[in-house]
Amino acid sequence: MENLSSEQLLIEKQKLDILKQELEEKNKQMFAMSETVYKEKKKIEEQLKEILQEKSQLEIQKKENDEKVKMLWEQSTAIHNEKERIDKLKTQVEYRHKEIIDSVHYAKKIQQAILPSQELVSAFLPDSFIFFKPKNIVSGDFFWIHRIDANCVLFAAVDCTGHGVPGAFMSIMGYHLLEQVVMEHQIYEPGLILSELSKSVVRSLKQTNELESVKDGMDIALCKIDYQNRTLEYAGAHNSLYLVRNGILTETKADRKSVGISMAKSVEFFNHQINLEKGDCLYVFSDGYVDQKGGPDNVKFFYQPFKELLLAIHQESMPIQKQKLEQVITDWKGGKGQIDDMLVIGLRVP
Repeated sequence: MENLSSEQLLIEKQKLDILKQELEEKNKQMFAMSETVYKEKKKIEEQLKEILQEKSQLEIQKKENDEKVKMLWEQSTAIHNEKERIDKLKTQVEYRHKEIIDSVHYAKKIQQAILPSQELVSAFLPDSFIFFKPKNIVSGDFFWIHRIDANCVLFAAVDCTGHGVPGAFMSIMGYHLLEQVVMEHQIYEPGLILSELSKSVVRSLKQTNELESVKDGMDIALCKIDYQNRTLEYAGAHNSLYLVRNGILTETKADRKSVGISMAKSVEFFNHQINLEKGDCLYVFSDGYVDQKGGPDNVKFFYQPFKELLLAIHQESMPIQKQKLEQVITDWKGGKGQIDDMLVIGLRVP
């Protein structure tokens, strides 16, 4: 180096300067690269941190989902078990319901067997109809007929407390008590029959003035018709008698007390006597027809429209009258349910 000329030294110095610049440039590049790497490292670390946080959240969510799945499975199992229990109960209820319905249908057969047959009705009340429409399978209303002799017949429309099975129990008891009063005691006057029947119901049901005592009883329209002499005797407990003659309807009102329910000291019923004429139409009934709700305002049919209906149809034959009573109340009721048993007995005097 010492032997180099000044010119060569200058050249070498320039080379060293260039090299130094190159090194400085490389250092700058390395520093820039280091900055970039640091920033990338920081970014990656931030991303990794976010990933770890997301992983932690996902693990928490997974745990929560696992708990939910477990809970849903337990709920599903519980629901399945409950459904099985309900299905078993449903089967039991359906079986019991069928048993009850079968029993009630059998009770209906018994009730129908007790009631007068159509042949008996036609024989004892030749020109008549009986419109009988129970609310349920069995009825708390019933009709009763008894022939005293060739010329005299007793007949009644009876409305017992309640309907359905409870009413049917009362109707069967009432029917047999009525038979007992007439056939065993040979009482033929309607007023006396109702008085004795009332006492029999009180005895049979052990009725007292106590609050817990059974307060069941009967409303009844009872008639005795003498075809030969064209006379009628009538007694009623709440249920009136309608007589239509020459287009005019006359009502014979019943006593305002029921058979068996009244705890009053007097159980006497008034015995009405009426002279009949050929062609007279007699009607006795329970309150089921007039109390039926329907029409545009869903109100009861009521007694006045019932009287007007009887006046409108009384000249028709008895079978036609029955059909029209059925059609009118069916139209009135519409799609609504029947609210009580219905019974109407019609009779034309020969």
